[in-house]
Amino acid sequence: MLLGAYLFGGVTMLQFHLQASGVQAASQLLSMLPYVATIVVLALISRNPAWIRANLPASLGKPFYPGS
Repeated sequence: MLLGAYLFGGVTMLQFHLQASGVQAASQLLSMLPYVATIVVLALISRNPAWIRANLPASLGKPFYPGS
């Protein structure tokens, strides 16, 4: 979780730096960079079956009976 926050913050700072240095790109495109980076990382993580199995909730697929 902390690593994801650092990644998002780092890409956000990169976006600000690129805008300040006068990169010829639409501001909307640069503003989109942190979100695109997050989606790419999530897509890469979801491709690893061992990672998915290791992080599944313990009660996935079990019926919930309140009060018992």
